[in-house]
Amino acid sequence: MTELLAVDGAPGTGKTRTIVDSSATWGERSAVVTYTNDAAHVLQQRAPDIEAGTIYSLTWNYVSPFAKTKPMGSTKNVTYGKRRVNHIFDPALEQYVKDAPGKKAIDRYDEMSKRLHAWREGAPPFDLDAEQAKGALKFLLPVARWVAAGCPIHPDEQVDLLVIDEAQDMSWLELRAAQGLLSIGGRIEAYGDPGQAIFGQSKGMTGNQLPPVWVAATETRVLSKGWRVGDNVASVASRVLSSYYDRPASMFRADHATTILGWDAVVPPRRGLVLGYSRYTVGKAFKSWNLSNTGIVPKVADADTELVLSTGHAAKGAEADDVYLLPWSKIALERLATRDAETLRLLYVMLTRARKRVHIPITLKARLPL
Repeated sequence: MTELLAVDGAPGTGKTRTIVDSSATWGERSAVVTYTNDAAHVLQQRAPDIEAGTIYSLTWNYVSPFAKTKPMGSTKNVTYGKRRVNHIFDPALEQYVKDAPGKKAIDRYDEMSKRLHAWREGAPPFDLDAEQAKGALKFLLPVARWVAAGCPIHPDEQVDLLVIDEAQDMSWLELRAAQGLLSIGGRIEAYGDPGQAIFGQSKGMTGNQLPPVWVAATETRVLSKGWRVGDNVASVASRVLSSYYDRPASMFRADHATTILGWDAVVPPRRGLVLGYSRYTVGKAFKSWNLSNTGIVPKVADADTELVLSTGHAAKGAEADDVYLLPWSKIALERLATRDAETLRLLYVMLTRARKRVHIPITLKARLPL
């Protein structure tokens, strides 16, 4: 069994800082798995000697011989640490449905993708070479074929330590691929927050399931000192999440205050982080406010402006003194009222981006457990 340490850290407890600070002790045969390539670049800016990338970019050299057809995506070569890899994959799951002809096709591909991501052991969940598996599923099929073949990799290419950032977003398929990079006796250190698993449904998880890394962990550790989110936001965020994951505010509450204020969302703020429930919501605000020279999704970490617009999904890892939540649609509010797990986790992520103040429209504020 792979030695797998799950480091559980609530928002603002220093997960990325812990990774960077410990990197000097790792040795040469190590690598970091990030959720996006942008996150890998940000991490490498802080620790240039780290070899980092998504599980897809880091494994592409080994996956490519098992690809029956060339996956969609860019073929630009990108350097991660010492290794040049083929930047063939986009971790955003929307990619595999872009060219799907019609809603029925999208639904079919989406369901097949979920089955691949949820695949833990035994035979693949369907024929990986079947006609219906081709097309948009090119994004995942090479990885699935690689896993089905037992993840063959030369010992000289294996790592002794694999560190995973944002581990709550790793599916069973991706975890299997990560384990395929390890040497005999190698270990995984995975950092994340089950409360922020906002891609669970697209990764084959439903309801209140814990992310695969936490299910497979042989050891767990908790980061319990918060530096970003103070009360009363920490307490509200804890109650929002309570039906899914027990995250006491005391585990991540900072020593300063973070307050909740009302906001009409009519006039754009001068600075801060503006978060929407969807890309449509963010785009609508951008257009109605007639903004220019403003950072917008998904380049949250790279924005040079004082005001950044983002979806809640793209804002993980971001923070600001002031966070503004755009009005939620009727459907989104209904999901919140029915305690939909993924909606609760998204709201938890949004609230916990703020250091000092969260500004919320009255229709959403009325539904918070204040």
